[in-house]
Amino acid sequence: MRVGILGGGQLGWMTILEGRRLGLEFAVLDKDPGAPASRVADLWFPPERVRDFIRWCDLITYEFEHIHEELLEELYDLTTPSLSILEVKRSRIEEKEFYRRKGLPIPEFTVADYSGLSPTVKDFGFPCILKAERLGYDGRGQYRIDSLEDLHQVFKNHKEGEKFVVERLVDFSFEFSVIGVRDKKGNTKLYPLTINRHDKGILLYNFTRGFSIDEANQIVLYLMEELSIVGLLAVEFFYTWDGKVLINEMAPRPHNTGHYSLDGSYTSQFENLLRAVCGLPLGSTKLKSPSGMVNILGLSLEELDLQALLSVEGAKLYWYGKDKKPRRKVGHVNVVASTEQEVEEKIERLLEVIYHHELS
Repeated sequence: MRVGILGGGQLGWMTILEGRRLGLEFAVLDKDPGAPASRVADLWFPPERVRDFIRWCDLITYEFEHIHEELLEELYDLTTPSLSILEVKRSRIEEKEFYRRKGLPIPEFTVADYSGLSPTVKDFGFPCILKAERLGYDGRGQYRIDSLEDLHQVFKNHKEGEKFVVERLVDFSFEFSVIGVRDKKGNTKLYPLTINRHDKGILLYNFTRGFSIDEANQIVLYLMEELSIVGLLAVEFFYTWDGKVLINEMAPRPHNTGHYSLDGSYTSQFENLLRAVCGLPLGSTKLKSPSGMVNILGLSLEELDLQALLSVEGAKLYWYGKDKKPRRKVGHVNVVASTEQEVEEKIERLLEVIYHHELS
């Protein structure tokens, strides 16, 4: 079977590597022939050859949401999960409004345009989180606002006509995520939750936990059904000090918080994506052992102490082959252990080895 992937990033790279074991062939549509997934695919197509890409593929999926409008028109009815989901996901405002319409638990928010930011934020109150409507990921377009003076950076980075979500700052106990997979027949499975730690909006590390939060599980199952997901859906949550579960955001694709599944689960999130879209039985999402993941941000391979890193028992390096840029995700390290405490201890050791207590 020939599988097309929209996007050439590391999520597509890992999907292809996992799919090789299933005997699948892959083509990637991306502007960069040197992107991680482009390099390992059977064929690479630039966007201007989208129709050749379509003719080659038996089915098409995607590894990121920010697909150019012209390509969406060509691919709209051919892609799994449905690209209609991206109509919700591509706008932070629409995504928040969608949750509110469905009666799902979310932080309090309002909407403002560029010219009305100051009065809207002043009326909403401090502190709050300001999020640009579009192209916001890995901390981009996201600002903590403690006073009107903090809007200066927003005005510097954005322009007239842009819109923003103004969201109540949540005093949470921890952040976590749950990833679900759903096949064409409506069968579903959930991966165990992970506790996630971020640094300036970018996931730095996470680890599995042996408990579940039923409300969060039910939300993921509901959203997969409501959106008719065939594939993966990852949902990030806040867990507040008074025991409330609030949705932060969702992603209808493989997710950074599920990278641990390559080594910690019987079936990785990437393999289960392919099983779902190809009509194959879903694999087990159960843990083989407690596990976790550390992202490598803004470093070159030469800057890593591979001797020390790979000396951590249970650690496996995944290097994406991307050029070094500040805070860019260039790789990650998975780690497994016999206990949850051991996983956390190994993550601490990996953070010391990789960053020496400082992020690039």
